[in-house]
Amino acid sequence: MNLTSGAIYDVLASEYERVVVPVYRPIAKRLIQHTDLRPGWRVLDAGTGTGLIALLAAPRVTKTGQVIGVDASDAMLKIARDKAAQFGFTHCEFQTGDLEALRFEDRTFDAVLSQFALHHTDPSQALREFYRVLKPGGALVIHEWMESPNVPNRILNDLVQHNRVSEPAEALRLARQHAERVRDFRINISQPGVFQTMLEQSGFVDVGIRKEEHVIRIASVDAFLEMARASPLIYAELNALSRETYLQLMNQARDQLKSFETVRGFEWVYNVLAATARR
Repeated sequence: MNLTSGAIYDVLASEYERVVVPVYRPIAKRLIQHTDLRPGWRVLDAGTGTGLIALLAAPRVTKTGQVIGVDASDAMLKIARDKAAQFGFTHCEFQTGDLEALRFEDRTFDAVLSQFALHHTDPSQALREFYRVLKPGGALVIHEWMESPNVPNRILNDLVQHNRVSEPAEALRLARQHAERVRDFRINISQPGVFQTMLEQSGFVDVGIRKEEHVIRIASVDAFLEMARASPLIYAELNALSRETYLQLMNQARDQLKSFETVRGFEWVYNVLAATARR
């Protein structure tokens, strides 16, 4: 995870924790179910963010084990540390780090878990690092985004693209470059056959790949727009607009997103690639 993405998420850390983490929590619980974490295990949460996966893993390894979360965003790590302290998880540790160059000895961990983080990296290099720090027989579990055909994000992204400024400042230019790499990962790498091959080329065995469908349900279209504004690119693009253009875009978004409103709330489905493997 590069320093640019870490800096972007520093700005968004509090909003991410408030509006995104509650949506991701059920998906995170599914990831935890993909491996039988044991008391006494050492677990790495690679790309921990505000500690969602790490804090779900902590009760399973108990205080006889250890969970270490690594992320590029210091602000997100502070939130993770505060939550761990609140829960009394003294066996959780959070470190600033780069998933492409982990600062751990070979064969350190019984399991490496990673949710929605690999797309921020050079995935081949990050996977080699995950392999290196796992013990022989150690478990790898990854969640990554797949293309989802009917999601509100597409409508909002199209509106943003239509209205975006033509001469971006440096921060916005970097955010656009980062978003393009993420999009390329989702389209070209987060495919079952491609991802399985990448894992096997990194040395992993017993590779299992499945597509999961996760129904997301939140209160309203405005709740979705709050969630979307915690995305680095959307945040940067909207901040670059004039007040008038921003308000027009929000009104257009609310109108075009009505199709996702149901009697149960604002609802859509994300496709997620779930990968399991062993060293």
